[in-house]
Amino acid sequence: MTEEQKQATRDRIGLRIATLRKLAGLSQEQLSERAGLQRTHVSRIEAGKYAVTLETIQAIAEGLGMTVDIIDPALADLAPLKRLT
Repeated sequence: MTEEQKQATRDRIGLRIATLRKLAGLSQEQLSERAGLQRTHVSRIEAGKYAVTLETIQAIAEGLGMTVDIIDPALADLAPLKRLT
């Protein structure tokens, strides 16, 4: 995978997280608290500045009340697509 492909993936995931957070009516601060992350970390992830681990994606998904595959459909084989309620 080239650096450009890696950056495109970071950008896609960051945009998806930001969109889902806004649709949920959450601020970065609220999501970071729910996910157990620092707000600056969430901000940098949304901006595509960090390559996130699966554990971080899972924490963010749980903070949104969702499973990891809602953040990136490429992760669909890891969990069924559903809301956690």
